[in-house]
Parts: sequence; structure tokens; C-alpha cells
Amino acid sequence: MPTSVTPVQESVDGPQNAARESLRSLDSRRKALEAEASAIVDELMAVPDEGGNPMGVDTPLTDGDGYPRNDIDVYRARVLRQRLNEIRTDHKAMMKQIETGLVKAAAFSRTSAEEKGKEREARVASKPKPKFDPITGKWVTMNWDGTVAGVEGGDQRNFGHLEAPPISASAPGAPSSVGATAAAVDAQEDEGNLVPFAVVDTVFPHSPASAAGLHEGDLIVKFGAATHLNHDDLKLLAQIVPEAAGNRKEIQIQILRRRTVNHAHDAAHNVEAGVREELTVDVLPGPWGGRGLLGCHIKGYSDTPDREEPS
Repeated sequence: MPTSVTPVQESVDGPQNAARESLRSLDSRRKALEAEASAIVDELMAVPDEGGNPMGVDTPLTDGDGYPRNDIDVYRARVLRQRLNEIRTDHKAMMKQIETGLVKAAAFSRTSAEEKGKEREARVASKPKPKFDPITGKWVTMNWDGTVAGVEGGDQRNFGHLEAPPISASAPGAPSSVGATAAAVDAQEDEGNLVPFAVVDTVFPHSPASAAGLHEGDLIVKFGAATHLNHDDLKLLAQIVPEAAGNRKEIQIQILRRRTVNHAHDAAHNVEAGVREELTVDVLPGPWGGRGLLGCHIKGYSDTPDREEPS
């Protein structure tokens, strides 16, 4: 017989699972930051091919006379050092968040153990004698939580008040509001899954985005689990990227790209000018020698008449 989920489990497991998921997300982002920091330090400490001293993490970028060093790319060194300081600040704040999350998870574990202990005591406690149920015309017994055993819908009734109707009665055959709502959301997502919500306006060479085939002007309709319905001003993208980098997983990006114009073909086949084709690319984010984990810049997109679309 399958084990049912009790009210105690639902009340405890929901917040506990949310706390665990939050910790997993923070840990993935931590790993991504540490990987990026390691790549930056490796570049700063790498000895140039022509020999000499490396850029260094905190060594002076000027020579003995106070002039910028001519044996390194001073601008590149400053950019890398600035990013490294940002990562260290973010990492310190994230470790505090993880520490707080661990404390919450431990508290949930203690609460869960206490609640389950109370449930065990209630299950082994002696039960009252069976009663006659006037609604179903059957003799029934009490469950450990005070509901009615042995009849359909008994989990919505109180053994101490058998004459009362179920807590949440519904007409037989009536559609579930939860199921209907879920179906409506699914239908809405399926119907609008090609609505662009972001645009790629810069792709840097030799980056993960460039290697995956992203182009400037690509319209993003789906970025991992993010769509126009849930991206939250692109905040979800900022969460997806470091998690994927920390877990070494590719992000599937669905895009709309303007076709290459072929006047002879398009005119002959009545192809509308500027039509876009649907494509899917897989990007593996990670440190690459430049800023960020993707190597491209993505901004919000809205297809309105007063906004010029990137060509």
C-alpha cells in the first residue's frame, strides 16, 4: 500500500525543501564565483610567453620611475583585478547567506523530528470505539489525526462530528480548480513560447556565447527555464547562468534570428523581408579570459512600434 503524505509532512517538508533548494542554488553560484576567480588569478600570475614578470594580483602596475609598466597590458590587469575584488565581495556575502541557510535547514530538521515524534505517539495511542456514520450508513473508525477512516472523503471529515458535511465538499465530476489552473498556465506557455523578451546586443569573440553560435541581434524567447512569463526583468537569467556554470551544465537558448537576405530567392518565393527563423543553441557558461561567464551582453526587449529592432 503506498504511503500517503500526512499534514505534518506537508507543513514541514514544504519549507524544508525550499530551504534545501535555496542552499543548492547558493552553492552552485559559489562554485561559479570560485571558478571565475581561479581563472582570473591564473591569468594574473601567468608568466608572459616572452618572459618577464606576470601582471600580478596586487603588485604595482608602474615601474620604478612611476610610469605604467611596458611589459604587460596594464588596462587588462586593472580590469581583472577589479573583477576579482568584486568576486571576493560577492563571495563573502554569499558565504554569510549560506551560513544563514544552514542554520534554517538545521532548525527545520529539528522541527521535523519533533513533529514526527508527535505523529508516532498519536498513531500508537488507543483509539475510540467505532461509530455509526449517518451520512454513509456505515460503521467507521477514527484515524490517528482525528479524521474518519473507512469511507470515501473521510480525510475531510471530523470523527467527533460525523453529522457535519466534509470540510471541502465538491459536486461529483466537477473539474479540479487546481488542475484547471495548471492546464491554463500550460496552455498560456505553449501559446506564447515564441514571444521574445530579451535581445543579444553584444557578443565577444572567443567567448562561450561566441563558441555556441549566438549572434548580435538574436531575440531570446527561452533561456533555460526563463520565458517572457517568468524572467522577472532578466533576474532569472542572472540566477540560471552561475548555477549552470557551477554545475558545468549547458543552457539551452531558443532564439529568433533574422534570415540572411537573398533577394533572388526571397522575391521568387514571396519571403517577407526581415523574417526571422527559430533556432536553438546550447551555451556552456564558464570562465573564458574575459568578463562574466557568457561573454555577451543581453538586455530586455519589447516589440513596440517606438522601439527600433536591432538589425
